[in-house]
Order: sequence, then structure tokens, then C-alpha cells
Amino acid sequence: MINRDLIDSQALHIFVVISESQSLTDAANRLGVTQSAVSQSLKGLEGLMGVELVVRRTTPLRLTHAGLALKQQADVILGDLRRLTVTIRESANKGLINCRVGLVSSMSEVFGLTILQHLDGCAERVQLRSGNTPTLIKAFLNREIDILISDAMLSDASHLERHPLFRDPMIMAVGRGVVGDDMSTPAAIAAQLPMIKYDRTAHIGTYVEMAMRRMQLLANVRTETDDTHTLMRFVVEGQGWSVLSALCLAQSRVGAEKINVLPLDDSRHARQLYLLARQAEMGSVPTMLTEAIMAALQQEVLPGLQRLAPWLKAEQLRTVSL
Repeated sequence: MINRDLIDSQALHIFVVISESQSLTDAANRLGVTQSAVSQSLKGLEGLMGVELVVRRTTPLRLTHAGLALKQQADVILGDLRRLTVTIRESANKGLINCRVGLVSSMSEVFGLTILQHLDGCAERVQLRSGNTPTLIKAFLNREIDILISDAMLSDASHLERHPLFRDPMIMAVGRGVVGDDMSTPAAIAAQLPMIKYDRTAHIGTYVEMAMRRMQLLANVRTETDDTHTLMRFVVEGQGWSVLSALCLAQSRVGAEKINVLPLDDSRHARQLYLLARQAEMGSVPTMLTEAIMAALQQEVLPGLQRLAPWLKAEQLRTVSL
């Protein structure tokens, strides 16, 4: 006999998405279904519970007190169901049904293939989503992705696995043809040449600004861009100098033989990269991916960077313990 008083897990998932959306239309777009389907699911859930869960008269949508209570419990229940699925499938050696990974763009381009290869045998479907850190954080907290790889630690969020990856030091890049004999330091280069700079929409630009401020490095900014490939193209063509990270340098290798790479303040300035997942929901996958990324870093990425920057040492990329 079917107990029709039990809440369906799909209805719970739809409700959680509704609770984190601006409107029912927004929720439908995020779920990839019609607004009618979302509205019908919500009405069915409210009918089952016997209470109103959403105040529909406000924009954005607002949860009632009952809705807030359900949202809190729904997050726990959906997490438990995901962990149960992983446990059962791993016990049968079938792995994950779906694995959604969000990566900052530089990580995606440098380590994307490594991640795909290592997920091939343990997930039936893999989705890689690249973007900037704030966008990916929102997607991770909204359960649109399962694993987040970025410079975000999310120390205020509970029930997360946090796997430190590596330090990504800031470096200076300048075209070889424009560097004179008297320009052997970042300060000397900055004093004589214009800067090609990340604009404010690029999250890596925050670290660049911090490094330059701490070094009191003044710049005559000629061009701004949010794209690493464009930035490096301008540098290669002798339009000026730039500050970026070692990983961004690995991301864009076109014309790299035409640039000089200098350290910034003995590589004191860096961002720390992490791999985050919700506790136990992804089984052994987060640990496996962490190990695969670190192996690729040591065996492939670092040697390529050292050909451009012989002064770059493995210890300068070594992470600090949590």
C-alpha cells in the first residue's frame, strides 16, 4: 500500500530551488522545466503539508515560517539522500550517476582534461562548469554543482570537505623586446612601461591589486580586460606589462617564448586554491580528484612553468595546512 502522506524527494528539491530563486519563473528556468510544473509541485506540497509555504505576493519570493522550517530540514534530507545514493552505488562499484564540477576558468583550462579522465570510471555523466569565483560560489551553495574548485574556502559554511590544493603565486610578465638593460626589477619596469591590467570583473584582479598595493608598485594603466588570453596577447605584442598568477600563465601559453617572467617580492603574494564538496555526498571522489590535480601539477604544469620562469620552485606552490 502506498503511503501518500510522504513527501516526494523531487518535490523537496523543487521547493529548495524555489526558496533560493527570485520567482517561480526563475526557479523554472534553473530547473529546466515549465513554470506550470513548478507551481503545480509547490501547490501539491502545500496541500500535503496543509500550510502555505511561500508568500507569493512579494518580489522576490518570501518563505512563510512553515516554509523556512521546511527549507532547513529539506537541505538536511536531500544531503542524506545524496549520501545514501553514493554509499549504495559505491558498495556495488557503480560510482556516481552525475558529477557536476565548478572550476575557476584557469583551473578548467589547465586541469579540465585531468579531471574528466579521472571521473570517467566513477561517474556516468560529468559536467564541468567554469567561471569566476563569486558565480561558482553561488552555484555551489544553491546545489547546482557538487564540487567547487576555486580560491574560496567558505569557512563560514558547515558540513563541507575542504581539500587544499596549492598556492598560486603572483608573477610579472613583460615582452622581451621592450625590456631595456635598466629594467631588471618590477619597479623599474612599472616606472617606464604601461600596464595591461585585469579589470574589476575578473576575480583574479583582486589579488593583483593586493600584491601591487603591498609592494607599493605604481602603474600607468593603459588597457584593462577580464580575459587572460587577451591580456597575454597584449603583453606578447609588447604593449606593456602585467601581473597575473602562475596558473593564469599556464592557462595562456601562446607566444610565451616572447615574454620575460619575473617574481613579485620573492613570491610572497599568492592565492590559495581549494577543492570543496559537501561532506560524504561525493564519496571518495573529492580525495581522488585532489590527488589527481596535485600529480598533474607536479608532473606536467610545474615543469612547463619552470621553462618560462626557472626561478619558480615547487615549494613556492606548496599549500599551507588547514
